[in-house]
Amino acid sequence: MTTDLVTYYGQTPTIDQLVENYGAYLEKLDRESKLLLRTVLTNYVFMQSRHEPSSYTLIEASRDALFVTFLGMDMPQLLVDICSQLNGLTTHEAETILEALQHQIRWGNARQAVN
Repeated sequence: MTTDLVTYYGQTPTIDQLVENYGAYLEKLDRESKLLLRTVLTNYVFMQSRHEPSSYTLIEASRDALFVTFLGMDMPQLLVDICSQLNGLTTHEAETILEALQHQIRWGNARQAVN
């Protein structure tokens, strides 16, 4: 598979804005940024089922991802910017972006070279 899909389904204005800022294939994001964004989005989707959806934001999900505890680093500013930009993201949109990130990380422009 050689395509670098941003989304499989569900292109929305929110996702269009992400594409406008980071490229049609999110190529302005490196592998690490995509992995971190995937972590935040996964946490967001999971926590949406535990909270009132409108009361749990992507910024909160990024804080709850515990970057300092697990990675020994603050959340990268790029990720803060992306989360702010995706404010109001629906679970459907988050899952759509997750599908695209998974595809890119495994098969596309963010795959890890194997020796």
